[in-house]
Amino acid sequence: MSSPQKNKLGFFSSSVVVFTTVVGAGVFTTSGYFAPGLGEGWAVLAAVLLAGLLAFASALTTAELGAMIPSSGGEVVYLRRALGPTASYVFGIISGPCAWTVGSAFVAGTLGKHLSNLFPMIDEKWAALLSIVVILGIHLRGLKTGVLFNNFMTVIKVALILVFILAGLTALGFGEETSTTLSEALFSSSESETGGSVAHWLEQIFFASIIAGFAFSGYNAIVLMAGDVDQPERNIPRALIVGLGVITVLYLLVNTVFVWATPAAQMLGPDGEKIPDLGTHTARVLFGDSAALMFDAVFVLVLIPTLSSCLQVSSRVIWRLARDRELPTKLGTTSESGTPRPALILQALLLMVAVSAVEKEYLLLLNGMCVLIMDFPTAITIFLLRRKEPKTPRPFRVPWYPWVPLVRVLLAVYAGYSFVIKDPYHAPLAVGLILIVLAARPIFQWAQPVEGTDE
Repeated sequence: MSSPQKNKLGFFSSSVVVFTTVVGAGVFTTSGYFAPGLGEGWAVLAAVLLAGLLAFASALTTAELGAMIPSSGGEVVYLRRALGPTASYVFGIISGPCAWTVGSAFVAGTLGKHLSNLFPMIDEKWAALLSIVVILGIHLRGLKTGVLFNNFMTVIKVALILVFILAGLTALGFGEETSTTLSEALFSSSESETGGSVAHWLEQIFFASIIAGFAFSGYNAIVLMAGDVDQPERNIPRALIVGLGVITVLYLLVNTVFVWATPAAQMLGPDGEKIPDLGTHTARVLFGDSAALMFDAVFVLVLIPTLSSCLQVSSRVIWRLARDRELPTKLGTTSESGTPRPALILQALLLMVAVSAVEKEYLLLLNGMCVLIMDFPTAITIFLLRRKEPKTPRPFRVPWYPWVPLVRVLLAVYAGYSFVIKDPYHAPLAVGLILIVLAARPIFQWAQPVEGTDE
């Protein structure tokens, strides 16, 4: 996707796309689902660190492809060159109009919930829909306007997370009521019912890192906008590396506050269930109920740029499919300000339908299924293109090839296997979705093809 040079994303704005798409509510919620099972503070931090390293390994393969083929649409473009137009179409539809839509709808629904908590007179679904409309209006004004909005809101997001970290560490390190040192919080003397062998801890930490990995999803957002990036051969790899590096450090610091405030084994609610919102729980433990109530405002400010970035980048998948003559012509047009307006509007409408018609628990299931369908073909693309296009210039190459991308392939296989065996209906649902997408292809190709393809 081409846009005027003045509207291009530089290194900072590209890093913001990576950061703000990844860092949403997950920074304050994900650990609550695995920390009690680990029972040790150091193991919680180890799981978060491992999740960051695994995401980093995947991001390095994405960086090579993004620098090699700097076209908006990301995986849609790579799969077309590696596996052909049919695979590109199928996985493109599952990625953009499906996965990004339901994932963004979950973010919008969560944002609406916290807005409704702040303003009880507004229903949470109406709050979510209003948020989508407002954010759409901002991005329709042009790429530069959308980028400035995301940059500004991301600075606020980082500031809020840093305030939480600094306030938490200060209260825990110097507060009069603190009776536990950081060392004691990380290395408790609690006994584990399952033993403490090295093999046991490695297994437990690995499985926990899979859950923690959800908080790192979305890092590939920048390659979906590769055509809008200035000097993509340099800025895409740098943005991915720096963005994920900063995210991992912040996640480790946030989780340090969590496990210091509440021992991992005790991260359970009064009913014995896991605590889904450790951020609010920790604020209540450290600063009282009034601080916990403020977390609704914090969540709103954290989620607004995430939803904004999700809408911005997901529209590029629709735009790319239209440019490849897989969707109607009109969706492949771009305004003079560098915005794919028809694709943005369609993506927003799909998002609003998902928010209105699908419950949040099913949005997570659908998003997980779509991501897992995409995962394996995307993971093997780098191997296929290395073999198919050995002479294509690669400004950035994955270090320690083929071992680093092989890690991504093995994780994709394991995640897909786990998804299938978890429920006997998962595999038929995934196959059914692929067949529906294939059956719809002639309908999508009905419109007049776009003349030429804008890279």
